[in-house]
Amino acid sequence: MFGGLPAWEQIPDIGLYMDQVLIYMEMSLGGALATGEITRSMVNNYVKSGLLPRPAKKKYDREHLAMLLMIAVLKQALSMEHIARLLSLVLARGTEAGYTRFLREIAALEENVSRGQIELSPAEDEPELHALRTAVSAAVCTVRAGRLLDAMAQTENAEKGK
Repeated sequence: MFGGLPAWEQIPDIGLYMDQVLIYMEMSLGGALATGEITRSMVNNYVKSGLLPRPAKKKYDREHLAMLLMIAVLKQALSMEHIARLLSLVLARGTEAGYTRFLREIAALEENVSRGQIELSPAEDEPELHALRTAVSAAVCTVRAGRLLDAMAQTENAEKGK
């Protein structure tokens, strides 16, 4: 589902204009979220609220894109206030380290889900890792539940149409 997010090194660092950012986000999220999940006004609001740093000369770099990818996933289950708090914890050691940690949590969750397990946190976890793991789990489960319900509705509609 979200396991196809790009690694840090795969995120462009050439500076993208808004239209390019929106296209990149659609491609990167690979159908995990609905089309149009990230809009121009949303990105502008993230900048205005301080959740996302201001772009340099209207160009968004690798750090902006990584943060937008995290926001897109986390907003499936968290309020913007909670996302801001979580990102401040996760990104305390830098955007690259925080994004890489975020991807590790998604990969671990996806692997556990494929085995029919969800483990939120061993007892020895630090609080910010526990918060990240729980938030990623909530987002993935929210998207999965929506997809299952949509598939069930399509099946019901197809059967009614017979």
